[in-house]
Amino acid sequence: MAIPKQLGMGDWNEMVRIFHSESDRGAAILAGSFVEHVLGLYLKFRIRDKKIAAELFAPLGPLSNLDQRIAIAYAFDLISEAQYQDLALIRRIRNQFAHHPLETTFNTNEIKQLVSQVSTFSDIIAEQNLKVGERHRTAYLLACGVLCGRLLHTIEIEGKKV
Repeated sequence: MAIPKQLGMGDWNEMVRIFHSESDRGAAILAGSFVEHVLGLYLKFRIRDKKIAAELFAPLGPLSNLDQRIAIAYAFDLISEAQYQDLALIRRIRNQFAHHPLETTFNTNEIKQLVSQVSTFSDIIAEQNLKVGERHRTAYLLACGVLCGRLLHTIEIEGKKV
């Protein structure tokens, strides 16, 4: 199995560019996968033994998926309750698109209801330049970006202290 590229915030701009050219399904999965990757980087940063980290994050390891990463990060107080809730919503949204690809869009009632719960949604509602049909898609991207930015910023700041 190929080793995934180590992505960072510098790759976010490229991801956003691709996000805007994707279908709703592709965009949701792309941004959600970026979040999964960044949460993995953050947890690996917190693990002192890199050999053990490699085992935990192996394709069939106990931290191989987003749900497990979210649970561990919250259980060990590595993320706030608000971050935990946003991550759980992102996971649910991404999974809805992945498992129901033909009937799911950002204008589907279930997706709109989930996206409206992310902490950054009120920022999008206040944005006057967005068409109503773009709000939920943009809010999802913003929530993913804010979470990734915060986690990567923590790695950068705390990494400099070492």
